[in-house]
Amino acid sequence: MADAHLPKTGAAVVCFGSPEQTELPHGQPRTADSLVATLATRAGMLVMPEQEQEVTQHRIRSFLATSPETAHGEFTLPMLTAALRARRLNR
Repeated sequence: MADAHLPKTGAAVVCFGSPEQTELPHGQPRTADSLVATLATRAGMLVMPEQEQEVTQHRIRSFLATSPETAHGEFTLPMLTAALRARRLNR
């Protein structure tokens, strides 16, 4: 993961100790239908006209149906959570 969120200079560096970053891989059990339902709640989808939403959801379902990993039953959707921690210095 890039260190994009780590301050290099400034007040944050003075008030806090060295930041620590880690990544935590995990997964969520999904089906094609549950993944499409989740994607339908995302902002990019919600601002589409209704007809475009339906077409996009159909394209996603079709793609998932053609992939052996997602075509039948439940699969694990890989996820990655990035955590950043900085401890406040006692001054």
